[in-house]
Amino acid sequence: MQKPLQRIRELRDLLNEGLLTDQEFTQRKNAILDSAFGPDGKLSIYNGHHESAEGTDLGFIAGQEIGAQAKRFKLERLLGEGGMGQVWQVTDLATQAALGHSEKLALKILPSQFTQSPLHTRLLIEEASLVRRLAHENIVRVYDWGRDPATNSYFIMMEYLDGQDLDSYLSKHQRCEWTQVLKILLPVARALQYAWDKYKLVHRDLKPSNLLLTQHGEVKLLDFGISARLRSHTNAGLSTTGFASTRSPHAGTAGYRAPEAGRQQAQYTPALDVYAMSVMIYQLLEGTLPFGDYRHHQHTVKQPSALSAAQWQVLQSGFALSAEQRPISALALLQAMAETVSATESMEPTKQTKAIAKTLAPPTLDPAAQQRAEQRQQRKEFEQQRRKQASLALRALVEKQRRLQEQESVRIQQAKMAQAAQRDRTKMNEVSWEDAQRYLGNITQERGENVNKLV
Repeated sequence: MQKPLQRIRELRDLLNEGLLTDQEFTQRKNAILDSAFGPDGKLSIYNGHHESAEGTDLGFIAGQEIGAQAKRFKLERLLGEGGMGQVWQVTDLATQAALGHSEKLALKILPSQFTQSPLHTRLLIEEASLVRRLAHENIVRVYDWGRDPATNSYFIMMEYLDGQDLDSYLSKHQRCEWTQVLKILLPVARALQYAWDKYKLVHRDLKPSNLLLTQHGEVKLLDFGISARLRSHTNAGLSTTGFASTRSPHAGTAGYRAPEAGRQQAQYTPALDVYAMSVMIYQLLEGTLPFGDYRHHQHTVKQPSALSAAQWQVLQSGFALSAEQRPISALALLQAMAETVSATESMEPTKQTKAIAKTLAPPTLDPAAQQRAEQRQQRKEFEQQRRKQASLALRALVEKQRRLQEQESVRIQQAKMAQAAQRDRTKMNEVSWEDAQRYLGNITQERGENVNKLV
């Protein structure tokens, strides 16, 4: 971790190179000092937690602008921060300048440790380019990536959503009923299935902090693949000295990481997400991780009271030490547990059975949610139309300028040709001094001859 003095020296270098103004330097220097020192001048807690070794190297503050000229963003509000960087609500200044308004975006600024080498940069670009193709209602959209030349920090542009992550929800509610667990995790399982079926993508870092519960009651999956892949290569030996982490050299977070994830030749298959999904099911039901941060082979776990013996057997298969013994997908795991409940119920459906059947049914929107979805779609279409109109107007302006340049070029060429013709005509009409003398001499001689003849 860089000390505050080192970080301020880096800011001073950026100021000397002309990449920061005096005001930006002062604001960001004060932000670094405020985050590192308390009122009594001693190292203290900032925003409720210590600044970790995985924090960002340079301080970012509200009102600051980052990015290149074509991708310029204004930081509005810090939404969250952690080992994988900071997430800010931002305004797209380029779109605002072109259209007069801009929708809210979320910008994830990655720590310099993850983008300090050409390999990290290539991994970021490859993964961001792939993940932004994911178009699922339960996956947070990734739009693009960029780099701030002033700090050399890379960032990812994402969909902005109001809500809280599942970690925050659990800190308030502790435990959930089985029907609530199914309602929360089933959309996530469908999103994981979509990513694997369409692009063979595995999340690799499934945990409550990567699930967002929106104000509209939707569940969104965050950090799909990018963070895990960057962290994988960073912890494998490409990080700076002193960059310590409790994470695996390959993928996942302690407590949710499958046993095979720490092996050098680990394969990225849905089995990694099945294990993490099983851990989250247990955590949501019992309010605690089944094995703690690290699992021992002899570790035994008690059966959650909310599950039947048949359900517990299915969930234990998701905990299997061998990837081959787990269900083929997180969706298959949840469906097996839900169907086990239905099979153990009597022929007369109970309230719980009806709730589970409703949850397993294809997702449908209530009229209010349907209206909100239509409004969001209309706003997106309107934004796309505005962008298209702006693009067409720009194209028309460029075409007009091209035509004017061609007309000006033709006019200049015609003027040059006219001048050349005029010079030719003038040259033809010009009479040299010698020709004039000869002409006068000839006239004089002829007149002399005519006079002699008359005499």
